[in-house]
Amino acid sequence: MKTGTAFVLVAFVILGMEMAFTQARPDYKPGLCPKVPEGTVGPCVQRCGGDDTCPSDLKCCSNGCGYECTPPIF
Repeated sequence: MKTGTAFVLVAFVILGMEMAFTQARPDYKPGLCPKVPEGTVGPCVQRCGGDDTCPSDLKCCSNGCGYECTPPIF
């Protein structure tokens, strides 16, 4: 098998896994949570319980202690 063909097959497998993961988690929104800087501790309050509990495109992310709705990074 040629390298280009293998690359295309791997890309399709990854795309399929991404779609399956997204469909399996209806509360999942695209993007990643921003990394919490080392030593940062936010309020220890659970302000969200998953991406589906946040308005618009915000994601439920850790703030260093609790969770709050945060703009995602792409």
